[in-house]
Amino acid sequence: MVEMGDAFGAVLRAALAAHTGIGPRPTVAGRLPRPVIEVIERDDGFVGTTPGERYLPTGHWWDCERRGADRVRGRVLDVGCGAGRVALALQDKGLAVTGLDTSRGAIDVATHLGVRDVVRSTVDEHARSGERYDSFVLFGNNAGLLEGRERAPRFLAALAALARPGATAYVQGTDPYHTTDEVHLAYQERNRTLGRMGGQLRLRIRYRELSTDWFDYLLCSPAELAELVAGTPWRLSDVDSGESPVFLGTLRLR
Repeated sequence: MVEMGDAFGAVLRAALAAHTGIGPRPTVAGRLPRPVIEVIERDDGFVGTTPGERYLPTGHWWDCERRGADRVRGRVLDVGCGAGRVALALQDKGLAVTGLDTSRGAIDVATHLGVRDVVRSTVDEHARSGERYDSFVLFGNNAGLLEGRERAPRFLAALAALARPGATAYVQGTDPYHTTDEVHLAYQERNRTLGRMGGQLRLRIRYRELSTDWFDYLLCSPAELAELVAGTPWRLSDVDSGESPVFLGTLRLR
């Protein structure tokens, strides 16, 4: 039976245990190590998987993320920090970084790994805290947190409420329209028929017996990101698309 809970946090805890050899981790017959796999279920029945270790500090960095990290300045908010892959790297550069996530497991793992300042909250809730930042990082495809046309203006307004004058946000996304996969193309067409953006996904995360609630997560093109930003307190100043379909958009506070 599926149990509703922090499946993403459970993935991170298990990935950390598998990486360190300390703590409960999946095994075969209680002895042989089993890979930690995050299951991502889409509302059309499509199922994908991701190795949990990708979220750890040893996980993959896109070159555009590395270039973006070199431009980050001042006090930083890592939005959707997960296990702290990005926050720890920026912290090692001497920056003051706050990691923000809604997952209790993510906050616990990031703290264990050494992120000094972590907050369990949504962007909207944190905007009421009075904290202010010079830079925001949304790496690991966290352009997805914009969710779609309805949510994006509110998300970006909350980010602006957390921003100091001249603030910059670095937003990494993935253009979904390069695919030739008929399953994904059909899903994009279904989305458009429903009045949604083509790359607007309805997902839930599964791990062992746990499942998150269903949520929206956005894959968008750089042109769509520009459309979502228009009319908000931000402007899209440039796009690093050297690894297309992966890209990094730089948003500057107006």
